[in-house]
Amino acid sequence: MADVTEHPALERLQRLDRLGRRPSSAAAARPAGPAKMGYQPTLDGVRAVSVIAVMLYHAGFSWAHGGFFGVEVFFVVSGFLITSLLIEEHDGSGKVGLGQFYLRRARRLLPALFTVLIVVGVWAVFWGSTEQQVALRRDYPWGIGYVANWGAIFSEGSYWGAGAPKLLRHLWSLAVEEQWYLLWPLTFIAIRKVGRSGARADERIAARLAGVSVAVMIGTSLAQAFGWVSSNALYLSTVTRSSGLLLGAAMAFVWRPWRRVGKRPAQGSGPPLGPAAVVALLVLAAMVVVGRVEYSTTYLWQLPLVTIASAVLVAVVVHPWATGPRAIFGWQPLVEVGKRSYGLYLWSWPISAMVGADEGSFSKFVLAMAITIPVSEACYRLIEAPIRRGALGRWWKTRQRPDWNRITVQGAVAAVALVVPLTLFFADRPAVFDPAADAGNSDVVFDPNAAAGVDPTTTPSAEASVPASEVAVSDPATSTTAAAPVTTAASLPRRVVIVGDSTAHSLAINLPSGIESTFTIGDGSVEGCSVYDSGKGVSTRPYTRTFDGCAGWSDKWVAAAQSVNAEVALVVLGAWDVFDVQTADGQTLVFGTPANDQRFIAGVQEGIDKLSAIGVKVALLEIPCMRPQDVQGAGVPALPERGDDARVAHLNDLLRQVAAANPATTTFVNGPAEYCADPAIAADLAYRWDGVHAYKPGAKLTFEAAAAQLLAIPV
Repeated sequence: MADVTEHPALERLQRLDRLGRRPSSAAAARPAGPAKMGYQPTLDGVRAVSVIAVMLYHAGFSWAHGGFFGVEVFFVVSGFLITSLLIEEHDGSGKVGLGQFYLRRARRLLPALFTVLIVVGVWAVFWGSTEQQVALRRDYPWGIGYVANWGAIFSEGSYWGAGAPKLLRHLWSLAVEEQWYLLWPLTFIAIRKVGRSGARADERIAARLAGVSVAVMIGTSLAQAFGWVSSNALYLSTVTRSSGLLLGAAMAFVWRPWRRVGKRPAQGSGPPLGPAAVVALLVLAAMVVVGRVEYSTTYLWQLPLVTIASAVLVAVVVHPWATGPRAIFGWQPLVEVGKRSYGLYLWSWPISAMVGADEGSFSKFVLAMAITIPVSEACYRLIEAPIRRGALGRWWKTRQRPDWNRITVQGAVAAVALVVPLTLFFADRPAVFDPAADAGNSDVVFDPNAAAGVDPTTTPSAEASVPASEVAVSDPATSTTAAAPVTTAASLPRRVVIVGDSTAHSLAINLPSGIESTFTIGDGSVEGCSVYDSGKGVSTRPYTRTFDGCAGWSDKWVAAAQSVNAEVALVVLGAWDVFDVQTADGQTLVFGTPANDQRFIAGVQEGIDKLSAIGVKVALLEIPCMRPQDVQGAGVPALPERGDDARVAHLNDLLRQVAAANPATTTFVNGPAEYCADPAIAADLAYRWDGVHAYKPGAKLTFEAAAAQLLAIPV
C-alpha cells in the first residue's frame, strides 16, 4: 500500500498551501512601515493617578487642595494621545477620517454624560435645594453643548462662590477637552496640507506648537500679575487652559519612541528616563499638597510647572526602555481605574455634592466613594462600553426584525417621558437664586415712630472715644471730599444706598413693609468683597475667601449711589473683616495687628472719599455680634471668627475712629443692641437666616435702630 503522502492530489494541495503562505514579490518588496503606538496602558495609569487627585480635591481635604492640577495632567495626555493617533492615521492613509473621528468621540463621551445629566436632574427634582435646581436650570444648556466652561465664565459670581455646591460644576474641563477634539483635527489637517511631511517638518511643527503653548503660559501669568482677566476666566477658559493640550500635541510630533527604539543600550548610556519620571512625580505631588486654586501663584508659575512635569511623565511612560515607570503605571488595578477615569470624574463630583462630601470629612468621602464606584462601574459596563463597541450600530442593523419597531417605540416613549418632565420642571425654576431673599414674613412692618426723637447735634460720630489724630486718612491736599449743603430737617423719604458686602445685600433686599414712606433704599453691595481688591481672608476652619475678583468695588459703590440719587450711603461691613489676611505677596496680617487695622481703615477711607466726592454723606453701621450657624445651602460654613464678639468690637472701634477723622462727611450709626445683649434674638434664624445675614425681622430690627440716626445726618 502506497504512502498517503505520495497521493498526487494531496501533493497538489500541499504545493498550493505553500504558495499561499509565501509572500508575493510585490508584498515582499513593500516596506513594513513604521511601528505604531498601539494601546499604551501606562497612559491609563497616569489618568488613574490624575482622577484620584481630582477626587481628593473635590472632597475638600486640606492636604490635597492642589488636586485640581490633575485636570492639567488629563489635558497633556489628551493632547499627546489624540495627536499621535491623528499622525498615525494620516501617515498610513494620507488623510484623516473626520467622520469616524467624531463618531468615536461621540460614542466615548456622550452616553455617560447624558446619563449623568438625567440622573442628577432626577435627584435634584426630589431632593435638591432650590439653589441647586436654579443652578441646573442655568447649567443644563451649557453642559449639553460642551461649553460649560464659558457658561461659568459668563455667569454672575465666582466659579468657587458661596452657596450650595453646583452639581454640574465639574463639566468645565470636559468642555475644554471637547472643544479641543472639535477644533484640533481640523487644524491638524490644515497643518499637514500646508506643510511638508518628514521628520524635519514634524520638528518645525512641534517647535511652533510648543512656542504657542509657552506663549499661553506667559500670557496667563501676565494676565494674573496685572489683573487683566479674572481668576474665573484664567482657570476656566479654553484659551488659558490650552497650554497642556498644545504641549502634548507638540510632543506627539517628535516623541515616538516605539518607532525608533532598537537594541537597548548598555546600563547608564540611555536617556535618564527613571530619574525624569521621579522628578516629574515629585513636582506633581508637591503641587497637589501646596497648590490652592485661589492663589495667584497658581497662574504665575505653578500651572506652567505642572504642565511641563505632566509632559515629562507622559513622555517617560510611553518609552519602551522606561521599565520601572512602565511597571508602576502599567499596574493592572491602576490601568483599570484609568479606563474608567472619565466615568469616575463624571459621577464623583455630583455624588460628593449630594452627600455633603466636599468639606474635608473622611467619613463622608468614604460614603461618596461607596456610591460613586458601583454607579460608575454600572454605567461603564452597561452603557459606555457597549455603545463604544457598536451596540447602537448593531441595533440599527436589526431593524428588519418584527419586534424592532415595538422596542424602538417603547424606548422613545420612555426617553420622552423622562426628558420632557425634567425639561418642564427646570424651565419653571427661577432664573436667579438669592439665598438672602426672605420669601415669607410679609407681615413684618416697619415702625415709623422709630424715625423720631434724635437731636442732630448728638449724632453717634461725636461720641467717638479715639482721637482722629490716631487714624491714617487721605492727604487733605489731595482729598476729593467736598462738603455738602446742610439742612436742618430731613425730607421724606430719605434716599439711602446700602453698600458693603453680602450683609449689606441681605439688608437691602429684605425691607420690612411700610419703610418706603421713610426711606428709599438702593442696593449697592458688592458681595464677598468688603473694602478689598486683593489678598484673602483666612479662617482657622479650612476656609479662605479670595478678594482677587473685587477690583473696582468703590467705583461700584459710587455708581449705585448715583443710580438712586442717594443722599446717604449706609456702609454695612464686617463679615469678611474679622479674619487674618494673607496678602497677594504671601504675607500674613494677623487680625488686630496695626498692619491689619491699617488695611481695613484704608479701605473704608477709600470708600468714604469716593462717596463724599459726589456729595453723598456716609453712615458707618455698627457691626452686629454674629452667631454663625451651619445652614443647608449657605455655602460658607459657620466660621468661628464671625462669632468672636471681641473681634467685632475691635472693628467697631476702628469704624468710630474713621468717623471721628471725617466729621464733615461721616457718621457712626449704632445698630440694634439685641444682637449682642439678647441671646434669644441673636441666635434666632428667623432674624438672620444663617446667624449673619438678615431676613425681614432682622432688617426691621436694624432699620428701626438706625432710622432716627440716619435721618439726623445733615445733607
